Amino acid sequence: MKSALTSPRGFYLGGVALLFLALPVALFWRPGLFFFIEDDWAFLSQMVSHPFWQYLLMPDGEVWMPLSRAVYYGLIHTFGEHYGSLLLINCLAGGLLAFLYYLFLRQHFRPLTALVLGLFYGGAAALTSLNQVAYYINALLCYIFFLLALLLTDRYLHSSSRVLLAGIALCVWLSLISWNFTILAVWALPLYIGILGGKGERRKFLAVSAVVALSFLTFTLGYFAFAGFTAAASHNRGIVAGWPGPAYLLHWLFGACLSPFFYLFWGHYHYPVWAYALGGAALVFSLGLIWRWGDLKERRLGLWALCLNALPFFLVSLARYQRGVNQAFAPRYAVYTLMGALILLGTAWGILKRRLRPGAGVRLLPLVVLAVMVAGQVLSLPQWEKLYGGMSRASRDFYQGLDISGQSRRGATGEMVPPHFWYPDRLQLTWGQAVSIRELLHGTPEGGKRQVVKDNCGQEAGSGSKQ
Repeated sequence: MKSALTSPRGFYLGGVALLFLALPVALFWRPGLFFFIEDDWAFLSQMVSHPFWQYLLMPDGEVWMPLSRAVYYGLIHTFGEHYGSLLLINCLAGGLLAFLYYLFLRQHFRPLTALVLGLFYGGAAALTSLNQVAYYINALLCYIFFLLALLLTDRYLHSSSRVLLAGIALCVWLSLISWNFTILAVWALPLYIGILGGKGERRKFLAVSAVVALSFLTFTLGYFAFAGFTAAASHNRGIVAGWPGPAYLLHWLFGACLSPFFYLFWGHYHYPVWAYALGGAALVFSLGLIWRWGDLKERRLGLWALCLNALPFFLVSLARYQRGVNQAFAPRYAVYTLMGALILLGTAWGILKRRLRPGAGVRLLPLVVLAVMVAGQVLSLPQWEKLYGGMSRASRDFYQGLDISGQSRRGATGEMVPPHFWYPDRLQLTWGQAVSIRELLHGTPEGGKRQVVKDNCGQEAGSGSKQ
């Protein structure tokens, strides 16, 4: 008997996996063009200012993500200042994410439809925001583990197994400690059983709900033990002071429903007018087709896709609506919500194809729509490269101007560095920390030792050799 790896199906999936891994590398990897920017420097400053275990378990603003911190720490100590290698890892992780999404689409669509939707997702320009900033390995890990949990949930729906339940629990927990965007998104897993499985799967629904709740509780205990409630409110004053109003609902509507459809036609959050029009029309058209002509399975899949996108924004919008509706269009969120949007689009296309008579127009329609979508992704890529490339040049100039010998430092050790390529409200960097970061990345000359970096109050923040 042929093994799964040597069977025709195994060869096909292996080839498709390589294609998905290669796609983000070809589209987004620009060795030598980018360098540490924004939140990269926040993580680096914490690495040189705290012992390893304190760095690992401390919150990043309102987010607690020890797994991503550990992965980033290992990557930094492996590749140092070779930022292109870090971004190659991100691109490969993006390819893996797209391949896992494709495997899920195969459970609901024809093979060609699943492949086209999966490849579009893997080449969507919104992924630039994760693939060209090393820090965002956290979001990639979060989404990868979420999709692994979703694939295991789909498998569990068709074949009960305690091993599958354990796998779901583990993947949910790993997703939550990678980045906290999926805090409420993980509840889409039991809803997948409840909505698509029907009344006959009540036991499976309760079982998946229980393991998700267990992982959720474990994460919550860790969050409040090491981050605390003050972390949750660190960027969001009065987050639970009262009932949110219309601004919250508007933020939720844009983030969960409209934003991903805009990203289908333009891959940058500065959309042209036609992207608003086409995105809004695609949303209304898809929902209308599913509601009017979809069968029971298609309607259930459409309902679940809406829940998939809506759930995380019940919390994300609560934490961000005070900063304005623009926060709803963050591309790192769109990488997640594009999944639900493409499921709705693929479902609508299947219904339309079934309803219309075969002909040249029916065959050309998806190709025209796909061409417009692909053009919107390709044409928006230079905007990302201009944005990240400009900050990277400033970052590299600043970094190379730091003298690790300490003979010609530009400012006093405790003096603050003016913000160049990071958010001043997210990072307060001192000259001493900046020089220690240069030592960390470049390699400290004196046997791996680095000097103690002190915080603004003059207290010792970390000492000794590299962890």
